[in-house]
Amino acid sequence: MEKILKYLIAGALVFLAPSVWAQCFYFTEEHVDLLGVTWNSASNQLSLMASDDTHGLSYASNQCVVVCPESMKFTLPAGMPLGNEGDNLWILPQNSYAGTPYVGVSAQQIPAGVFYDPFVIRLTRMEGPGQFMLWQATTFGSLDLKMDTRDGIGTNDAVSPLVGAHEHYNWGFTTSGVYRLYFQVSGLRMGEATNTVSPETPFTFHILPLSPFENWTATNWPCGCDTNLIAATADPDEDRAPNAWEYASGTDPNAVAARPSAAFSFVYTNGLAYGAMTFTHAKSATDATFEVVAGGGLKNSGWEVLTNVHLSVDLGSTERITLRDNAPVSPDATRFYELRLRIP
Repeated sequence: MEKILKYLIAGALVFLAPSVWAQCFYFTEEHVDLLGVTWNSASNQLSLMASDDTHGLSYASNQCVVVCPESMKFTLPAGMPLGNEGDNLWILPQNSYAGTPYVGVSAQQIPAGVFYDPFVIRLTRMEGPGQFMLWQATTFGSLDLKMDTRDGIGTNDAVSPLVGAHEHYNWGFTTSGVYRLYFQVSGLRMGEATNTVSPETPFTFHILPLSPFENWTATNWPCGCDTNLIAATADPDEDRAPNAWEYASGTDPNAVAARPSAAFSFVYTNGLAYGAMTFTHAKSATDATFEVVAGGGLKNSGWEVLTNVHLSVDLGSTERITLRDNAPVSPDATRFYELRLRIP
């Protein structure tokens, strides 16, 4: 869905120190049990961790990203329950495949004699540009769908690993982009009547190729999952410029800019004064489009898009552009101006 943001040039600035981010590990070809069930006996706390079986390491969900390469984009044949004939589907397969993460589910770290079988790992919500499906191919050629967001997310979107067990699934995504899948595991300890339930835990997937804005977000907040921080409309440095605006303007989203990225002024052409809007556009922000509009009233539905470029200054990685009104300043007319940003 296209987002349209309107820039406000006003208000005080709050100066914040840049945030420091821990190293983010990208699973690109490893054998990883992404939904690895762990248990802290002292606190009786269940958790979901990413267990890297290739290197013998474990990661919290905010320390890792699973990358699905563009080579794993497939076109569905007819008669598949995963979509219509000709639809695209990016698949992390249940069998090991060269150059692709081998993603599984595991309760191997849980000792015997503590929990009843099975655990239940549920998908609780999803953020992403498309739909997600989790399934296994059976020995008879049919598909056993375990999770499917195409019909919403409910209690049936779950897998049930046994204590000490380990298994793999196919992870399917209907389009490229950044996805965050939120899971929660529950299990019943022996001798108890109430389930032990983990916190809701997000895991991030990069289904390649990413858009320029998604790449920018991943660069600024590796492994970031907090939408108050990373969303297009979020403003982590509190300078009244949301992330999408910082991206399109080429400014640092974690530090207040030295000057506003947009300003109104009057310019002169052939002795006449015109209202004008000046803004900075990052050349790398190829999926972001600025638009200056003018109208005779705030409720006027007939806003006019301005296309007269009064000045364009090349600043290296950015360019500073001034667009002027089509109508000169007149004492008999009131004009309002607005700078809009369009981004997918």
